Amino acid sequence: MLNLELIKLAILLLAGLNLAMIVLIAGVKGARELRRRRLKNLYGRIEPDLDGFLISGRLSGEAQEKLRRLPPWDREILAASIIRRVSLLRGAERERLVRLARELGLVDRYLRRLKSRRRWKRAQAAENLGYLGGPDVVEPLTALLSDRDETVRAVAARALARLGTPGAARALVRSLDDPSEVTSLRVAENLEKLGPLATEPLLAVLRTRKRRARVLAARILGNLKATEARGILRRIALRDWDVDLRAQAVLALGKIGNPDDLPEIIEAARDEAWPVRAQAANALGMIGEVSTIPVLQKLMTDPEWWVRVNAGRALSNLGETGEEALAEILEGADPFARHRAAAVLETRGAIRRLVERLSESERARRTVRAMIRAGATGHLRHLADTLPEGRERSLLRGLLEAGRGA
Repeated sequence: MLNLELIKLAILLLAGLNLAMIVLIAGVKGARELRRRRLKNLYGRIEPDLDGFLISGRLSGEAQEKLRRLPPWDREILAASIIRRVSLLRGAERERLVRLARELGLVDRYLRRLKSRRRWKRAQAAENLGYLGGPDVVEPLTALLSDRDETVRAVAARALARLGTPGAARALVRSLDDPSEVTSLRVAENLEKLGPLATEPLLAVLRTRKRRARVLAARILGNLKATEARGILRRIALRDWDVDLRAQAVLALGKIGNPDDLPEIIEAARDEAWPVRAQAANALGMIGEVSTIPVLQKLMTDPEWWVRVNAGRALSNLGETGEEALAEILEGADPFARHRAAAVLETRGAIRRLVERLSESERARRTVRAMIRAGATGHLRHLADTLPEGRERSLLRGLLEAGRGA
């Protein structure tokens, strides 16, 4: 009897739980629908006023008062509507919208939020000020670059870059030496977005003794192709005590791409530190002067693997002339250089192109024989098995058989 009562109680409890779940689901769906309708109604009241403002350049006193009196949550929707337009517009129309946001009190609202205890509020305020703020918000956003939360620091850096003022550039450059490597890398990314505006403060950093900041500054200047930096980068590449900085300076010269800097890059290719030699090889490949082929061939015999890899890539970037230089390395005495040259030629598809010209080109036959003597026959055998039947396939098989006999 007791068991029957317990079963009935359990059934009633389950039924009650199911009913409560149904009511909860219906309530959530109802709340979502109400919120959707409310947002639709709110956008329906805000959007025409903003569109009319863009068309006519002015907002009626009634409309301005209506927007100013929106409750806090609705003001977030207003800010989102303005930001969406600001992100798409340029010139006078954008400036008018930014001015309107300030007149409606949105800028002051987000400036106050920068001091909130909640990190998401600080981050949201910084993000919005990047769209709606002016030169006067640079200092408050700069203060956020030392925020205790790394996400907030990253958002503040992005907002400063979006403002795009000289003050924002100087503030970001000062944060390149942040103790957090993640933050300093985020700052570097945003400095690149500022373009030439960041060049002058970055050059100033190169004259300091802040190690991480100097390395990042050299990298950014190279990515920006800042020709103004060539002089100081050449001096750093040859004389600075910091290996990483010398390497970045050499690479930056390659990215800038001025052939007049080749003497310094070639001298850096003889640096005692292998990272500098590796980046010198990269830089030579970026400038692409065939006169540097002997230097790159020499780097192909370097004891360090990364130097050989970069030198091989640089030679392959020089087109057919570079491929001929790699073919010469196949006939050299250094087994590591031969292996690297063969790998580069295979990766670039040069071997297949040469095989397809075996019947007409002595250079092609000579290079394939050198590949076989170097022991790099895996790709050649694959081609011998997969090429269409014809004269080239027969010649390749014959060369492979002769090489096996030898």
